[in-house]
Amino acid sequence: MEIETHLVSLIRVLGQVAIIVYAYSWVIRIVERGALKSVAVGLLFGLVGILSMGDPIQWMPGVIQDGRSILLVLTPIYGGLLGTIVAAAMMALFRYMVGGMGAVIGVAGIVIVAVVGYVLSLLPRQWTGTGWRRSALFGLATCSSIVVVFLLPWAVARALLISATLPVTIVNILGVMLLSDLLQREQYRIGIQRALENEASLDPLTRLPNRRVLQREGDRCSKEAGMRRIPFSIIMLDIDHFKKINDSWGHSFGDTVLARLADVIRQTVRKTDIAARYGGEEIVVLLPNTDTRAAAAAAEKIRKDIEGTTLMFEQEAVHVTVSIGIACSLEPTTDFKHVLEAADKALYRAKASGRNRVELAEAA
Repeated sequence: MEIETHLVSLIRVLGQVAIIVYAYSWVIRIVERGALKSVAVGLLFGLVGILSMGDPIQWMPGVIQDGRSILLVLTPIYGGLLGTIVAAAMMALFRYMVGGMGAVIGVAGIVIVAVVGYVLSLLPRQWTGTGWRRSALFGLATCSSIVVVFLLPWAVARALLISATLPVTIVNILGVMLLSDLLQREQYRIGIQRALENEASLDPLTRLPNRRVLQREGDRCSKEAGMRRIPFSIIMLDIDHFKKINDSWGHSFGDTVLARLADVIRQTVRKTDIAARYGGEEIVVLLPNTDTRAAAAAAEKIRKDIEGTTLMFEQEAVHVTVSIGIACSLEPTTDFKHVLEAADKALYRAKASGRNRVELAEAA
């Protein structure tokens, strides 16, 4: 085969590599974890595997190379068991539908490589090594599909083993090493990016979202309240006599109190609620799709949970309380800023009325 033909074939392979790396980056940005991520990775690897099988490289007469084994052996690392099953099923179904003399052994080879790759992914790192050594081992594992060749007539099997084993093995090993390195780099890059985004949006002491996140989510709730009449409520709470806590036990213990109360609030509110540190000892909880009555019940539960929390300073048990103000978008306005101000005024009345209590915003 002429070198120009080989060059075109290699360019096609590089295009497939670019597709899977770019698409994998998109998947892990959108879906962080869980079964959905595994299925998405399996669908991605399966689709690219089908594209590769439909457009193989012919190195020489009788020697054809595609990327199915490379993708299959790596799927368990990035997609787990569920992703492996999805990718293997897609490729096996496609190979069976293509038909031909090698349809059955092609399906068998897909299953064998998927199983071997998954078993290897379960082995401890001290057994498989790290870096290029581990990638080379997974690349070598693609050769497990060769055993299905013996299902063919011996004359055909012998010819394939002699002509195809070495070039296919070399290409598979190099392909696994290249693709694995690119995917790992992309995984690391997205991980760093996500960590930086989290650091920029979280308060370092309480690990609660900061005011920027609260403002963004509050504006979103305001838009829904204005367009679709979906109410939202705000709970604003302030630790009672926080200055006295700092003066009596020190600022370090004051930080401990804030962090512990943030944990209590995080455990009390719903997953859809946004609890954010607003400033100083103030914490604001944004409750989407919540009216005043439901917000009052949530606020009272927060107040009781905090009152019942025991903090230890050396050998001394310390109890703290909070004052809480509540406002809802139904009264007096749907604008987030005005609802926040109404909650702040209600909080001020709670403090003026004796603290450790919940106050509702006054209707307009």
